[in-house]
Amino acid sequence: MRERRANRLTAAILGAAAACLLSLAGAATPAGAQTGTTDPLSKGQAGAPVEIEATQGIEWRRNDKTYVARGDATAVRGDLKVRADMLTARYRDKAGGGNEIYQIEADGGVVLTQPGRTIYGAHAVYNLDSRTLTLTGGNLKVVTAKETVTARDQLEYRELERIVVAQGEVMVESGTRRIGADMMTGHFDRLADGSLNLTRIEAEGNITVKTKDTFARSEKGDYDLGQDIMTLIGDVRITNGQNQFNGERAEVNVATGVSTLHGNGDGKVKSLIMPAAAGTP
Repeated sequence: MRERRANRLTAAILGAAAACLLSLAGAATPAGAQTGTTDPLSKGQAGAPVEIEATQGIEWRRNDKTYVARGDATAVRGDLKVRADMLTARYRDKAGGGNEIYQIEADGGVVLTQPGRTIYGAHAVYNLDSRTLTLTGGNLKVVTAKETVTARDQLEYRELERIVVAQGEVMVESGTRRIGADMMTGHFDRLADGSLNLTRIEAEGNITVKTKDTFARSEKGDYDLGQDIMTLIGDVRITNGQNQFNGERAEVNVATGVSTLHGNGDGKVKSLIMPAAAGTP
């Protein structure tokens, strides 16, 4: 049990747990049964074997109804992988006999990887009942091919809805564009190659949008990445160079930098346009 190679596939139930965490889906099977998932998002990898490795062994705590893999623990199935200092599978008895895993936890230096995305955190919990993955701790980050999302407090991936909810000083970076808020909800589409593509971001609280030459603030925001249009709502303030524009609602074309500002009930907007310095065209 102490040797790394001896730990491979030594617990079928832990393998099932890791498979569920890796694919963010599926229901665990009893010990000794075939690992599987009915999740259509797992790219047909349900029948692939799961390889578990841990430098400090895999233990079964019967009284606590848990299986634990310790020491640089990794679980791999196909092109899906999770790494943590410790992996824990919690199971419960079934009414008709046998048992089922209901929650998987990863602690310490958690990294989940799959084509097109990598997720980082200090602690991860995947609940099989709600099919929700929650990450907390330092260095919270989701990296896709085009965007990087960071947060201070929590990242939550809701598999059924295919959304990520980030809380606490959230920042989305894509090239030279940066969007910040107290809380953001990212909506994903799955591409033909199985990777996830961020298509929309809803933001609430202390919204900031920064492009090459424009900076904007508001109370709420809705960013359509396909159209590259950011809609800002509530006490909107847009700064372009030395010029300031204020209103209640604005549409910002992130690609072109063109902003359309709308007023409140009276339809008025305010602007402060600074004159060019002498000798400036």
